Order: sequence, then structure tokens, then C-alpha cells
Amino acid sequence: MLPMLWAMKSAPVVDAEERSILLALAESAWADGTDAFPSKKTIAQIAVVDPKTVQRRLRTLTARGLIAEGNQEAAAYIPAWCRPRVYDLMIPYSWYPDIEQVNAERTRRGRAPLTRQARPELAPAPPRKRRADKGKPRKAKGSSPKGRGLAVPPVDNQEGGTTSPHRGDYKSGTRGLQDPQPSPYNPPQDTPRPSVPPAIEQRLEEGGTDGEPGSEVSAGVELLLAIGARDPRFLLTGRTLRDQGLMVTGMLLEGWTPRHMEQVIAGRPLPQPVTASVGAIVARRLRDASHGPAPTTARFPIGPEQDATEPLHAHREREVRVDQHRVDRYREESECDGKDGMCGRPRRPGSTLCWECSSAIGAAAFTEQVGAQPHTVGGASGRAGCGLP
Repeated sequence: MLPMLWAMKSAPVVDAEERSILLALAESAWADGTDAFPSKKTIAQIAVVDPKTVQRRLRTLTARGLIAEGNQEAAAYIPAWCRPRVYDLMIPYSWYPDIEQVNAERTRRGRAPLTRQARPELAPAPPRKRRADKGKPRKAKGSSPKGRGLAVPPVDNQEGGTTSPHRGDYKSGTRGLQDPQPSPYNPPQDTPRPSVPPAIEQRLEEGGTDGEPGSEVSAGVELLLAIGARDPRFLLTGRTLRDQGLMVTGMLLEGWTPRHMEQVIAGRPLPQPVTASVGAIVARRLRDASHGPAPTTARFPIGPEQDATEPLHAHREREVRVDQHRVDRYREESECDGKDGMCGRPRRPGSTLCWECSSAIGAAAFTEQVGAQPHTVGGASGRAGCGLP
């Protein structure tokens, strides 16, 4: 710390740049100020100056005797093409508070002790150059010269708008310009959007589009809004309504009917307690349902009221009516019975539970069996009561 204290408090520097560069050198020097060789780029980053400024300041500090070229062998381990120059900080002998300790360190490094002749006193810093205009009053800022620029007189149009001067200092042969349709001074701030009909403007802000005149919300957003109107617990708004509306629209195009979508979204009550947002619950239910085929195309036979040649997207024109007991039977035969019938995930083959519920029940049974067995050490009783595979 001794070289840094000297560079920070006692070095005869001219300005802040010299002090910062000297501190960057002192940070990597020994206690006697020798063997400081940071690169110019490193010094520039520490002093927050340009590397060219570092180069000029190093020459100035060398000329005034604050630093000198040191033993270049100290940086011999660095490749020659990127080896920096080694400098010594010429800290005066009289500045050190404990010169014996510094000389003891130099002796351990194989160097001769410092003397007053080797480290004499440094000359004071030269005075800073005085500005040529220091002490002189500043010139008063006068007005712009006459005949230059465009002088605009106050507008006398009481109805607003813009009015150009008549016969000003510009070289125009006309008699000026005037706005034929002046605008009021205080136009209304909240103007209605012309592209959105007022009747559906609120609904567009909750998930619709704001495109060309006559644009409406998507079929998925319409269905989610209808479900939320019937059951406010499943009401979605904002970005969640828009994102899940796209999901519902895609499922409708794949053959899902609005009634099936309502069964997927609101057919089961919300879990208690609710640990996630309603939007996350709806998104999970839609994602689980989308992994399988649409019930109208694979799970249920075609009823007498539905034509076999009807296209898959006919739900946009007419909803396929499916009996409620068929929907319930499908859920009883295909959905997991875990969590008191509230799981809702598809069953794994050959079981009434899904993979997650089966793993949870198996782990609980294994823990209970291991905890009930007596633990003995060694012998047949220990092997019989272990219970481990």
C-alpha cells in the first residue's frame, strides 16, 4: 500500500489524469516502487482515459522524474510481442515512514538498500497553464443580425392554425400563406378510434383485434367470454384471454365442439386450495385435452342428428349435440381416479390411475411397509424383516 499512498497523497502531479495513471502503476509495484508493468490498456481502463493519453502522460512523468524505466527482466515471462515496459516509481527516501522494513524486503529480493542519493527529493509540480481568456468578460450574446433568419410575428388568427408573415424578410413574391381549415387550440385528448365500432371496443381491448373496420374477436375468445359469463370463476381477461383464445380456436378447427370445450374448461371444479391462477389452470386443461383426438371424430359415434359427410369444422355452423351421459361415461373410462377423482389425467394402460398417481401411491406404500418392519442386525431375522429388494 505504500506506493499507492504516495501516489494518492504526496506525488507532485499536475492534474487528475496524472494522479490516476500514477495510481494504476503503484497498484502493481513493490513497496519500494519497483517493477510496475501494467499494460497501457489496463492503465487506460483504470484511469478512464484513452491509451494515447496514457502514452503521452507516461512520457511527461518520466521527463519530470516521477517514474523511470526499471529492470525489464521482471516482465521476461510475458511474450515479447505483448510485453509491457517496466517502470519504477521514484518515491523519495525521506518519504518512507519505515525505511528499514522496505530495505529488508529489497534484501530478500537480492537488491541493494535504498539511499538518499538513489532516491532524492522530487521537484514540485509545475503550475498549470492559464487559460488565455481567464479574467476576461464574456461577450454578450446580441440579437441575430438584421436581415438574417426568419422572424415570425405573433399569430393573429383567433381560430387557430398557422399564419405566415406578410412581406417579411424572406424573398418570396407571394403575399403569405394561411391555413384554410384552422384547428382549435384545445383539441380533445380522448378521441374514439375510427377503426373500432363502439359496441365492441371494450371486448376488443380484452383479447380481440384492432385491425380493419369490421374486425371481430376470434371464435376461441368468443367461447371463453361466454363460459366466463356463465361461470365467473373461469373468466379470463387481457393477454391470458388472447393466448388461450388462440388455443381454443385451433382445437375448434380440429373438430372439438363448443360444448366439449366447455366440459374441458369448466366441467370440473377448481382445485382447493387454488395454488395457481385460473388462467394457468385453464391452460393446463386445454393442453392435456389437445394431446388426444377430438371427441366428435374419434371417441363418440355419429348420432342420428349428425351427417357422416359433415366436415370437421362444422361446429362453426352447427354444434354437434352429444348426450351428457356419453361424456360422463368417457370420463369414467378414460380419466384417472386419483386425488378423489379430481386428477383428470389420462390413465396408464391396464390401470385406473395415471403414471403420476401410481408413482405417488407406490412410494407411500413402500415407505409405510419399510417403517412397519422390525430392524435387526445380522442373522435370518434381519434378512427376513428388511423388506428391501
